[in-house]
Amino acid sequence: MRRIGVFLSAREGLAEEYVQAAREVGEWIGRTGRTLVYGGSACGLMEVMAEAVKRMGGSVWGVVPRVITERGLESKHIDVAFPCEGLADRKSILNRESDVLVALPGGIGTLDELFTVLGEAAIGMPGAKTLVLYNAAGVWDELLRTLETLHAKGFLRDNYRDSLRVAHSTDELETIVTNL
Repeated sequence: MRRIGVFLSAREGLAEEYVQAAREVGEWIGRTGRTLVYGGSACGLMEVMAEAVKRMGGSVWGVVPRVITERGLESKHIDVAFPCEGLADRKSILNRESDVLVALPGGIGTLDELFTVLGEAAIGMPGAKTLVLYNAAGVWDELLRTLETLHAKGFLRDNYRDSLRVAHSTDELETIVTNL
């Protein structure tokens, strides 16, 4: 598991616990000689993570929609850029280029990305990836409860958890990634 795809927020001004989580995961990726594959923005948690990966000696691959480049918001930390047209294209490339996918705190875009991964696994798509929810400060607790409710009501198969893991620290993340 060398290439770690990460979904996370590009929003500025988020709580320090989320910024710290992005920094810690980025440091873990870099320190362990792995490659970050992410959305390529110079904003918010995305830039915090990319900077941490580079500072610790890792490689950064950015999957960058044209609109981000046109607005001058592409990260300066990217080693390999994958230009793309839009968000669907970005998800497809990010999924293809990653060995495992990790969701840190994020909004609508992150939810879209993580549900795409879970949906592909649910229908048995060839090459479907495992998704790790990095549950910084309990950010994914409500989502996990919602998934359990949907399962209890019969909307999710018993095996939905097969492609979903939860980590609360980089030590847990390392154990999960190592054992995939």
